[in-house]
Amino acid sequence: MAGTICRRSPRAGVWIASALGLLAAVPAAAAPAAGTLTPVEAYRMALARTPVMTEARARIAEAHGAVREAKGNLLPKLGLSFAASGSDNPLNVFGMKLQQRSATFNDFGAGSFLQGIQSGNASAVLFSAPDELNRPGFYTNYQTKLQLTIPIYNGGLIWGGLRRARAMAAAARRGERMAGQKLLFEVIGRYEGLRTADAYVGVAGQAIRAARSYRELSRKLFRHGVVAKTDVLRAQVQLGTARLGLMRAQKQRALAGEGLRILIGRPEGRALRLAPGVVTIDVPREALGRLKADAETANPGLRALDAQVRAARAGVHQARAAYLPHFNLMLAREWNDRTVALSHPSYTVAGVLNWDVLDFGARRGALDRAQARVIRKRAALQQARDGIRLQIEQAWQDARLAAARIQVKAAAVTAAAETARLEKLRYEQGVSIFTQLLSAQAELDQARADRVAARYQETMARAALLLALGRLTPAAVQLTAHQP
Repeated sequence: MAGTICRRSPRAGVWIASALGLLAAVPAAAAPAAGTLTPVEAYRMALARTPVMTEARARIAEAHGAVREAKGNLLPKLGLSFAASGSDNPLNVFGMKLQQRSATFNDFGAGSFLQGIQSGNASAVLFSAPDELNRPGFYTNYQTKLQLTIPIYNGGLIWGGLRRARAMAAAARRGERMAGQKLLFEVIGRYEGLRTADAYVGVAGQAIRAARSYRELSRKLFRHGVVAKTDVLRAQVQLGTARLGLMRAQKQRALAGEGLRILIGRPEGRALRLAPGVVTIDVPREALGRLKADAETANPGLRALDAQVRAARAGVHQARAAYLPHFNLMLAREWNDRTVALSHPSYTVAGVLNWDVLDFGARRGALDRAQARVIRKRAALQQARDGIRLQIEQAWQDARLAAARIQVKAAAVTAAAETARLEKLRYEQGVSIFTQLLSAQAELDQARADRVAARYQETMARAALLLALGRLTPAAVQLTAHQP
């Protein structure tokens, strides 16, 4: 919409007529009429459905899940497992019998050995292979196991993960606030764009009425022999141009309305009626230098990047933890039986120490990546800070320039209106030509359009300033009566 407002065209000046007059007629907006839409209501509707905010909320939920996961890694873990196995491998079978506490001397071939002694062939039996031990047959075991693992020391890996998860959660929350402010800025732009488009439709109607009056005036003067036929033809062309201007304004209004409707999720077929009044945004009174300094701590986008730097630093601590030993305590109780039953229990207590002494550069590479990520995040933060300072400077200057332009264009409208009035009197008296009358009217239309553009630009510049400062909230957006 800004491109439409700032356009300079002689023909556009005809149909962009007296938008200021239309806006001046807007009543005070202390109590919006029923069924009308305020910018804050439009923002709330957009907030509930826009994909950008849905994604931002999903990031917060994801970050909170990471924090919950990191906290869980600090606590003991209790696991339950069940295994069923069968084998005829002698070692496995003997192990199963030991686990079931059912091993006997006969599993070593004691029965065959006694039979050999009784038969008087003890020396031969002593060096024979017992089938009971070497060929035990197929044997089964069902094992139920409870295991408690307690983390004791992991070189800071788990605590580093928790710090990183918390920093990313803070970044997600601040990013969501920044996304909300950007959405409000977009809503303001489309809301005011639609209001300006509405004004241009009315301006085009005024241009048509003016063109009709000029046509009737030229016909009257032509019948009295004061002007030539060419003036009548030019007036007819001027009326056609004004009608085309109305069609362009209606097209622009339809596009602006569709853009706002899609943004807020309004169903098709329901008309958009804006609340009376104009959007007013108050800018801070602090000095420009103070505003730039405050933005570094108040802008949610910068604070989100700062949190990402802290998360990257925590990642460095995690990478360094790989160089240190990890020690965990394990407590287990298990049951083994040939059937599914909790029998023959046993206990195990173990301390497990893991320490990777040499890995040929794998840990060094991970640490280098983590440190490089910190450098990259710091650079992104500094770049964003510089950009915010520039945005504040530009928005602050734009707001001042737009305010000054409004005053200048107000004087220009007064002068152009007087010029057009005098030019019409001169034309009626036959001392001026029709081209001069059209030129004076076009100058008046352009001056009015310029003042409307300046007011739109001032509103958006003020909104951009608050956005850069991180202060663009619904409380900063008000609807007030238009002040001429």
